[in-house]
Amino acid sequence: GRTMPSPVVHVAYALGFGTLNMISTKGSFTALHCLILALNGFFGPDIGAFIGWCFAVTFPMVADTVMSWIHHSVGYILIIAPIISFLTSRLSKKIIIWKCTEFSNNDLVSGHMEQTNRNNMSLNMKQCYLLAVAGCLLHFQLDHIFEENGQDNFYQWILSTGYFKKPTPPLSPLSVIIVGLSTLTLFFGFAWIHLFASSISKQSLKIRIKYTFTLFLIVISLYFSFLIISKIILKKEAVIGEEADLGVLVFIIGFHILPFILCLLSISH
Repeated sequence: GRTMPSPVVHVAYALGFGTLNMISTKGSFTALHCLILALNGFFGPDIGAFIGWCFAVTFPMVADTVMSWIHHSVGYILIIAPIISFLTSRLSKKIIIWKCTEFSNNDLVSGHMEQTNRNNMSLNMKQCYLLAVAGCLLHFQLDHIFEENGQDNFYQWILSTGYFKKPTPPLSPLSVIIVGLSTLTLFFGFAWIHLFASSISKQSLKIRIKYTFTLFLIVISLYFSFLIISKIILKKEAVIGEEADLGVLVFIIGFHILPFILCLLSISH
């Protein structure tokens, strides 16, 4: 049988993800952001499945084509996301206009003005497109893992970057050294930036985050390059044992970190 996350899971996950963004940005990521994110997190990509279902009996070839184009992360981002972003940007303006007409001056009390202004800001097409892409990625973050009974092509590729046959080939000393150095650099580098560096640890959180981001970018880029060279160029089956690090990193960056970054970029400043 075919297994896949239900609409409840997709919407709940996207709204939960958006709510965490609201908390982390102290309300700059608004409820409107959350709703557009959730709309794309479920309705967006699954509209391909719905259209496919509608034409499955009468036009099966059309159904298969629509499903393959729209219910796909790249296809959705290129075809449907621009349309959805245009419509949702227009809709957001109408919602804000309606809200402003219903707005009472009694709500303009001290301490609530800033949050009120944030909640009364409509989203432009660029912001909606960023949310559409983020919602799409959140959708396929679940689908790639839990759909097709584990036979999803992308999920199979992730697993293919590891080596699970027995016996496991012996580890190369170079791999052990690189993995060890990368792990220690990340852990102790983070500790050094935030706790032990006399000059940096006393700086503001914003500055320390910049140093942290630089640390992550350098270490992960070097390690990612090592994995690509070992796995793809040199065709080594077991880079560091059974771990499918190359596939896992691609998945985490593309479907976990990138949606969060896109959500932050969708905030007006």
